[in-house]
Amino acid sequence: MFKKTAAALAVAGLLVLGGAGAASADYPAGVPGTVSDTTPAVGQSVTVTFTELGDLETVFFSVTPSTGATLASIVVASSGGSSVEKPVSNGSASASFTAQTAGTYVVSVSDGETTIGSVTLNVAAAGSGSGGTGGSGQLPATGGEVPGAIIWLGVGAIGLGGIAVAAAVARRRAAGSR
Repeated sequence: MFKKTAAALAVAGLLVLGGAGAASADYPAGVPGTVSDTTPAVGQSVTVTFTELGDLETVFFSVTPSTGATLASIVVASSGGSSVEKPVSNGSASASFTAQTAGTYVVSVSDGETTIGSVTLNVAAAGSGSGGTGGSGQLPATGGEVPGAIIWLGVGAIGLGGIAVAAAVARRRAAGSR
């Protein structure tokens, strides 16, 4: 009896954890990007950083629209639509962004072929007073992150507990009717 119970628990655990892994694989997350100031003034330089770049060795930063703004690296400054190549260090890469005209700009990062993340910057005219400080471009964290596998493991445990209670009640009824 113990071997059958252990086998059933092992199969239930594999189903629970395997199902959660497949569900999370269907929804890949984009690469998170942060900006030292999401609403800079014209001429103000801000740092754009992308993290969780994994095992990439280099990434390419580009800006849209390509006129009126520059992306800079320690080695080269880029304008007119071309991109800046940056090395990835500890899973992150940064570039410097400066706009010469007011407007909305999108700074994107790619692996050379595919765009893997982007951030939006609203550049205000100089002296307009709308240049902010310290924005990250992301919603604030309001709670913890629980992996889906742990949630499914809890659901599976509650389900197995319900089955065990139902079996015990059935066994008591069967024994009482003899």
